[in-house]
Amino acid sequence: MGLRKSKFIISREIQSLAIALLVMVTTSCTTVKIGIELLLRDLDGSALIENEGQVKDILETILFAPVNYTMIGYTRQVFSPELRRTQSLYHSFYTITDNKMSFFTLSFSGTKKKTKSIGVWAINTESDTKSYYSYKYGANEWDVQMIRVNKGINTEMTIKEIIYRIDNNINYYYNDHKRNKNGRENCNTALQNTLVENN
Repeated sequence: MGLRKSKFIISREIQSLAIALLVMVTTSCTTVKIGIELLLRDLDGSALIENEGQVKDILETILFAPVNYTMIGYTRQVFSPELRRTQSLYHSFYTITDNKMSFFTLSFSGTKKKTKSIGVWAINTESDTKSYYSYKYGANEWDVQMIRVNKGINTEMTIKEIIYRIDNNINYYYNDHKRNKNGRENCNTALQNTLVENN
C-alpha cells in the first residue's frame, strides 16, 4: 500500500513540467523552444532587483520637470506571438516619452516564474519593447492596445505613486486581480493603482 501511494507522490515542479511538455508536444518546434525557455528562464530576477534602484533614479529625475514627459498605458498579450494559446492572458505597461520623442517602457514584474515573488518596476524589458515596436511600426502581433484615459495621465502624480511602491517593497502576486492581497500587485493591478488622471 505504501509503495502504491509513493508512486502518486510527485513534486509540483515535475507536475508543472509534465503538463507543459504535454501541451508543447502538439505544437511546432518554435513553440517548444520558447516554452522550454519560459520554463527554465528565471526572468533574470536578480538583475531586475539590482536595476530597480536605477529605475527609481530615472523616475526621480523626471520629477524635476514632469511637464516635459508624457505617460501612456497599454495592454498586450503576455507571451511572444508564437504562443497563440495564451492570447486570453494580458499584461499592462507604460511608455514615458520626453518632448524630443525618445521613450522607454515601464512595467511591474515578478522576478520568478511563480505566482508569488519579489516584484520590481523595470524599464525596457524585452517583451514590452518588442511589443510596442510591433504596435507602432509593425503588424501589432502582440495585440497591444492603448488604455484610454479621458484627460490623459498625470505624469508627476503617477510617478510618485510608482516610487511609493518601490520604496514600500510591494511584492508580485499573479492572481492579485482575483484575490486583491494587501502589499501585493500584478502587472495589471499595479498600473491600475498607480495611474492618476489629469484633473
